Amino acid sequence: MELKENEIIQHKGPLDPLRKYGGKTNIPVFENTNDLHEAVGFAHRSHMPNFDVFSVEDLEPFTRRCMPPYRQGFYQIGLLTFTGDSKFSLNTDWLELEGHPLWFAVPGQIISWVRDERIRGYYVMFRKEFLMESFSDLTQDFPFLKMAENSVMMLSKEEHESLAYDIERMHSVFKSPHPYQEKMLEGMLGSLLYFCKAIYERQKTTRNHLSRAQIITEQFEALVDKMYIDTKNVGDYAEELNITPNHLTTTVKRLTGKSAKDIIHERLLVESKSMLKYSGLDIAEISYRLNFQEPTHFTRFFKKLSGTTPKEFRKS
Repeated sequence: MELKENEIIQHKGPLDPLRKYGGKTNIPVFENTNDLHEAVGFAHRSHMPNFDVFSVEDLEPFTRRCMPPYRQGFYQIGLLTFTGDSKFSLNTDWLELEGHPLWFAVPGQIISWVRDERIRGYYVMFRKEFLMESFSDLTQDFPFLKMAENSVMMLSKEEHESLAYDIERMHSVFKSPHPYQEKMLEGMLGSLLYFCKAIYERQKTTRNHLSRAQIITEQFEALVDKMYIDTKNVGDYAEELNITPNHLTTTVKRLTGKSAKDIIHERLLVESKSMLKYSGLDIAEISYRLNFQEPTHFTRFFKKLSGTTPKEFRKS
């Protein structure tokens, strides 16, 4: 669930810095890369509305090194060769960036970061429209782009070098406009995502082929992203999938190690933490917006899953 218009800033152009970030009560949403670049003080601008790629080194020396929470309307791939003391948070969780990390951010996530001036690597940013002709459903073709998936892949040295070479070529094409540039970049990005998919599938050792159980689990996870506010009842999800609640729970548990209810509750907890940290709503209002009948129900739910009360979490 995304916050309503009166709780977030829909960033579409130059804004006063105080209004742009809105302090404690507002989370800006940057629908395209150029709006984000403007907000962080990065002089670079993409000449393509749905695609961007640049070297992380180019952020120096004028770009801000600490960014408060925001959401973005595009996907982001980060291939880093050196992170130093940089830190990246997605949905209040800090990413592990040791070794050769490849990380992903997807639309709707809450992002914040602290950037070490020595950071090195590349960022690739794209909206789903850029690949619409080739991939009508990105998360179906590339499940690692789902909100619920692990946001970081740890690469081998060889995988990292291969991806770095591909992105460097992409960057070179991006900097040399010509009539077929967009088509070339579309093909190169598709190839890059397939390479990432191969790494993802290798790391998912239990996913050797797309079984019926995997299809059910993927469809369930997609439904959770759409329905977790409206219903927490496993039976409602099973009905949408035309299977019994017991079949859904058994299938999901076997593939993920978690029950169907656990997955629904984890998604709800992520949104709960985001709203507590970054919205100015009181706890009662948050509980109603998350479809709890009473604030006390929300408090019990939150404490059971997180080990702390909403009030204590907000203060931390």
